[in-house]
This record gives sequence, structure tokens and C-alpha cells, in this order.
Amino acid sequence: MSDTKDVPSALMRQTLLDRQLVREATDVEHGPIRLLPWLDVVVLGGSTIIDGGRDTLLPVVEEIRSLLGSRRMLILTGAGVRARHALGVGLDLGLPTGALAGLAATEAEQNGHLVAALLAGEGVSYLPHGAVAGQLSVHLAAAPAVVSNGYPPYGVHEFTSQRTKLPLHRTDAGALLLADALGARSVTYVRDADALARFAGAERVSAKELRTTDADLPLDRIVGELLEHAKHVREVRVVDGTSSGQLGSAIAGEPAGVVVHA
Repeated sequence: MSDTKDVPSALMRQTLLDRQLVREATDVEHGPIRLLPWLDVVVLGGSTIIDGGRDTLLPVVEEIRSLLGSRRMLILTGAGVRARHALGVGLDLGLPTGALAGLAATEAEQNGHLVAALLAGEGVSYLPHGAVAGQLSVHLAAAPAVVSNGYPPYGVHEFTSQRTKLPLHRTDAGALLLADALGARSVTYVRDADALARFAGAERVSAKELRTTDADLPLDRIVGELLEHAKHVREVRVVDGTSSGQLGSAIAGEPAGVVVHA
């Protein structure tokens, strides 16, 4: 019988609560591997794009369709006015944050099915969170794009806040978290002209500005906090989906919309 041997590990028989140990185990020199460095993540606003119906959504879908031959995309959808109504009723009933997160995510998923149906002719389909987490690369090998909803799958485990019972991590945050985990090449949030105008004509906004401002902006403030700690995604773009060509320019790395940088 051979002697039992231990597998060498910096974390062997140690507690992960030891901050010094965790720092020493972090590979600062090489950093995490980009899993899908060619991936472009496109986030469609629920209330600003999808709720606009035919006049707003169809031109955006057509622009996405024109890009499918040269890009591989993960299209994420947000929740719109129906989710806000559900959240209002849920707050009135006294539901906890975790339950509210599930309600809003349901409408984001419905919006995802709408967008996937419009792109079905190009082989694009809707994937639930579990399939995106484990099978995205397989689906993108067979099709140029995949649609899912942008809400992070925290559900009843959603973070609570002293300021509000509303879920802090919504579509904007979920899209950034997923893009950074996959090591995506770009992240583009698609809004309308009114939403983009809230940046007051700025072309570049820092994550700190986004995180600390009291202004009504088209991105959730928590995106600024997440962007400051992201490992791969160091900037995101917010473009006007109602202006033809802005989405394509942003994905190509050309000047378009507003850049939010870490």
C-alpha cells in the first residue's frame, strides 16, 4: 500500500477568512483567464428600447442582424414597465427583496423571448441562465448570437440594502458581472435618446462619477462600483439605439455614445 500524499496547495487546511493568505494565493502576475475574449455583450434596455415596440425595437433588431456575420454576441434583455408595476405591487404587499428580484427577472426573461423570436431566422435562440453559464460557447459555435435576460440569478439570495427593498443587482449589474466572468471583448448598453441625454453631453464618464452622482442616469449606479473591481471589463459604452449605426460603431471600437470607464 502506497503512502497517502497531500496535494500541495496554498489553501490546504487553511481558512478562507485569512485575508493575508487569500492575498498570497492571488495570482497578481497572470490574472484570470479570459474565457471568451471574442464575445460582444449587448444589453437592450427594457423600458427604453423593448417597451417602445415596433418603432423602437425593430430598427435595433435589424442593426443587430446586420452585425451577425462578423460578430458573436450575447444579447441580454432588461425588464420594463410591467416589472415596475409588479415591483410596486410587491412593495405594497411587503414582499422581501429576494422575492421582488424574482418578479422583475421574470419580465426580463419574457423580453428575451421576444427578441429571440425576432432573430429566430438567423438561428438565434433564447437560453436560460443555466445554459448560458455552462453551454454558451457551444451555442455560439452553432449560431452567431444568443439571447438571455440580464438579471443576475441571485433570486432569493439577492443582497439587501438599508436604503431600499428594491433589488440592487438588476439588468445593468448582471450584464457586467457576466461579461467580466466570461472575459468579454466589449459591453454595450443600448438605450434611447432621452436616456442618453441624461449624461449631459459628456463623452466619457468615470466609474466613480457614476457611483457617486445623485443625477438620474441611464445606468444603475452599482455598475460604477462593479466596474472599479472588474478584472477584464474596464469600460462599457452606452449608445442611443434609436440612432442608426451607433451600436455597430460601439462594437467596432469606434467613437459612439458615452464611455463609462474604470
